[in-house]
Amino acid sequence: MNRTRQRAPDYGLYGEPAGPAFPDTLHIERISARSGPHRWRIAQHRHPALHQIFWIARGGGTLLLEDEDIALGGATALNLPAGSVHGFRFRENTEGSVVTLPATVFEPLRARLDPGRRLDRAMALGGTGDAPDMLEALHREHAASAPGRAEAMTALATLLCIWLVRRAGAGAPAEQAAAGDAAGRLFARFAALLDRCIGLGAPGRAGAERQDVPMTVTGFAGALSVSPPHLSRVCREQTGKPASALIRERQMLEARRLLAYTQQDVAGIAYRLGFADPGYFSRQFSAQTGTSPRAFRRGFTRPK
Repeated sequence: MNRTRQRAPDYGLYGEPAGPAFPDTLHIERISARSGPHRWRIAQHRHPALHQIFWIARGGGTLLLEDEDIALGGATALNLPAGSVHGFRFRENTEGSVVTLPATVFEPLRARLDPGRRLDRAMALGGTGDAPDMLEALHREHAASAPGRAEAMTALATLLCIWLVRRAGAGAPAEQAAAGDAAGRLFARFAALLDRCIGLGAPGRAGAERQDVPMTVTGFAGALSVSPPHLSRVCREQTGKPASALIRERQMLEARRLLAYTQQDVAGIAYRLGFADPGYFSRQFSAQTGTSPRAFRRGFTRPK
C-alpha cells in the first residue's frame, strides 16, 4: 500500500470537531452536500462515537476502508461502525444519503436487533435493489420540527437498521429464533467486553471505558463468569470461530490501526494490546499479515 497516510483525524461529522455530545437525535444528509464542496474527495478519518449508514443510489467510486480500497457502484449500502477509519473518492455527482447515529441512539437499537453484533463490522453491500423506503421519510422528519420529531426519527432509524441487518444476512429464521437466548446474550457481553479491553469501544460506546482483562480466553471467561470451553463453544455457534480467534483478530485489527495512524512505537502497541512480549507480538502480527509491524507501518508513510 503506497498511499501516504497520516493519523486519521477524529471528527463529529466530517470536517467538524468531535465533541462529547451530538446535537440531535441523528443526522441525515445527501452525499453531495458534504462531498461536492470537497471535490468528491473525503480524506480518511473516523468518528469515535458515531455510527454511519450510507446509501449510494447512483454513481459510486472508491471506499478507503482501513488499509484496503473497495470499489463502489450504485444501489450499494455501507455500514461504518464508530471508530472505523474510512474515506471516499466518489465519482462526480454521486447521489445518495448518509445517516449518522450517535452511540446513545445506535447502541440500544443494535442490542435489540443485532445480538450477533454484525453491524459492528464495516460492510459494503452491493446489489441491494431499491433504496430503503424510510430514507426519504427520514429526510423529511429531519428537516421539519413537527411534534414527535425525535421519536419519529428513532422509529425510522430502527426500520433502517432492520433493513440493513436483513441484508447483511442476520435475518435468517434460525438466527431470529436464537436472538434472545442465553448464548446470544453471552456473546454480546463478550464482544462488548472485548471492545472495552482493546480500547476501540471506549469512545464509540456510550458510557464505556477501557477495561483491563487478560487477553486470553481464560481471562474473558473469568470476567464473564463462565468456563473457557463454554465461551469458545458460544463464539463458534455465533460466528463459526473460537473465542481465541476473535480475540486475536481484534488485537490485530487495532494493531494495524495504531501502526498506520499513530506514532506509538511497536513495543508500546504490543503492551497496549495485552502482549507481555513485544517480540511475540511481532511474530504474531507477521503470521497474520505476512509482514512485520515496522514494514507494515512503512507502507503507510512511504510517498507514492
